[in-house]
Amino acid sequence: MSNGFIRVPCFGVSMQWSRIQVEMPSSSAVSDARLGVGESGLDATAEQMHDDFIGSIPHLDEVREEHHAVISELSQAMEAARAVSRELQPLGELLSELGGSMGEREITIPLPTAKPGELVIETMTEDGGELVRLIAPERFGGTIRHFSLTEGDSIVGARWSDGELVLELN
Repeated sequence: MSNGFIRVPCFGVSMQWSRIQVEMPSSSAVSDARLGVGESGLDATAEQMHDDFIGSIPHLDEVREEHHAVISELSQAMEAARAVSRELQPLGELLSELGGSMGEREITIPLPTAKPGELVIETMTEDGGELVRLIAPERFGGTIRHFSLTEGDSIVGARWSDGELVLELN
């Protein structure tokens, strides 16, 4: 009982495989259907198999609802963090949040990053002031902040020193 063909190149030769559906006795079929075994195939992703498995277990409705509640709560927290990272902050607010300081012609921002070589600082002039975007990537996430400098100030250099980002002003 063939229900499809799969062509696979092997050693330069195209081989044609046919998939055979295995019929099960009714008692085994119920067991397999309940567990979702054999429905996805080898080309299914982990996410698809997870969704199939979670969706096929009727006695875990409560667990499924709790799972969705946790995922939803985490998604909301992540979206709130993203919104904060997109907002334009005044420099003083950013320094207060991150524990930074401002000297006469430099800004010091402590950043707990394991990847200082991947720090990104970008600037843009808008309405006579300079906007700065700071991206400090981490293995699982990182920090993205947008802030504005006081009018007339601009960044002329940046350096990493003892776990701190130092921005030099004009």
